[in-house]
This record gives sequence, C-alpha cells and structure tokens, in this order.
Amino acid sequence: MPDPTLTAELKSHLESEALFRFGDEITEDTDLFKAGVLDSFGYLALMNHVHERYGVELGEDLLDSVLVSLRAIVEFVESAAVPSAVPSADGR
Repeated sequence: MPDPTLTAELKSHLESEALFRFGDEITEDTDLFKAGVLDSFGYLALMNHVHERYGVELGEDLLDSVLVSLRAIVEFVESAAVPSAVPSADGR
C-alpha cells in the first residue's frame, strides 16, 4: 500500500505545478498524459523534483518506462528512494 505521506506530498506538488486538482475526474490511477495534466516538460520537472526531494537516481531505465499515474510515481519513489529521504506516515 502506497505511503500516504509520500502520496500527499507528490499530489500537492503535482497540483501546484500543473494547476489542477485530483478528484472524481483525475484520480491517483489516471494516466496524467492522456488527461492533459502532464506533457514531456512537466514530466521532466516532476522527475527532477523526485530526484531532489527523495534522492532517487534517474537513470536511462526510467526513460524506458514512463510513469503515467500518481500511484505509479509513488510506487517508483518508494522502491528507489534513499530511505532517509522518504518521510514515514508518522512524520519521522
């Protein structure tokens, strides 16, 4: 189950940068490219945020599999982040 703190932070970042709100139309499983929320520049900016905030190294393997939903991005960060960079649900 995705970490709620991580999900909330990435959701907030996406909403503020892409100027939209998650809700009934756009959910955590929505393809953000098909929904018109992200384009290639927005995706690169998001991946830069993930790198800077969570210490995730962005290699060529990431370019082979574009992460299209919030849930996929959260799962990727959880699996690839530097452990001390991802806050736990209790804020530690």
